[in-house]
Amino acid sequence: MTPAATGLHSRRGAAAIVSRVPARAALLLFLLGSAVLPAGCAMPPRPSNPSFAVTKPAATEDIARMQAAPTALERPVVVLAGISDPAVSSAAILAAVRPAVSGPLIEVHFFDEHTFEGARQKLLRTVSESLGASLDALPEVDVVAFSMGGLVARDAAIPDAAGRRLRIKRLFTICTPHLGARMAAFPLGTPQSEDMKITSDFMIGLSRARREYELVCYARLDDITVGEEFAAPEGVPLWWVGTPNGEWSHMHAFEDPRILADLARRLRDETPLTTAPAAPLPN
Repeated sequence: MTPAATGLHSRRGAAAIVSRVPARAALLLFLLGSAVLPAGCAMPPRPSNPSFAVTKPAATEDIARMQAAPTALERPVVVLAGISDPAVSSAAILAAVRPAVSGPLIEVHFFDEHTFEGARQKLLRTVSESLGASLDALPEVDVVAFSMGGLVARDAAIPDAAGRRLRIKRLFTICTPHLGARMAAFPLGTPQSEDMKITSDFMIGLSRARREYELVCYARLDDITVGEEFAAPEGVPLWWVGTPNGEWSHMHAFEDPRILADLARRLRDETPLTTAPAAPLPN
């Protein structure tokens, strides 16, 4: 693929910063999200969510039910991986969702991108090429995104100077730092980590942008990477579940059957496992 064109959201000096970030550092950033602290490995019992009252075994059975009788998608689904992730998270999501539906499924990772602008352009370009559509008239899609991928989707939904954008109907995010990320407070030295600070121009721009799509946000408790309290924009319900002992909250969220079962139900236009109103996060 050709290098991404510079668009409305590019930032001055990003290229100079990226030149000092070797591939090993990008991989380290991905691994830090899973291994800085073993959150969830020895946590005290946490309350269950009355508005998301499903067990992992029951959710696993429900996924098997859906996989045994796939339904047609109403529109293409784009699955986005997280920051510096070589498609580990997107592959896990697709393993659960792909057999449960029939229709176009597009996978995009950002392992080779170190700026949100580059990730945005790669997303638009991949959808265009996968669906054989012009960048100027992309068809409507649903998006499933893990972590930073949710921010890339939100950014891509904002029209650039030429009016190009990702036309999202529904956006499902798993542990996305919609209000900034806890780990962004650490000096990791990458453009993306700087942009995920709550006070960054990038985050402020996302918060001010008009949102014309349905947004469904999932999180797991004790997420030291993002922070479950940051996993949904103001005014958007957050569907949270507890983190079982022995699992890292953030980096195992993309394979949590409770989240994946509810997500697959929504993609199939079935009744969700979640029930409104969304319960607040526990203290």
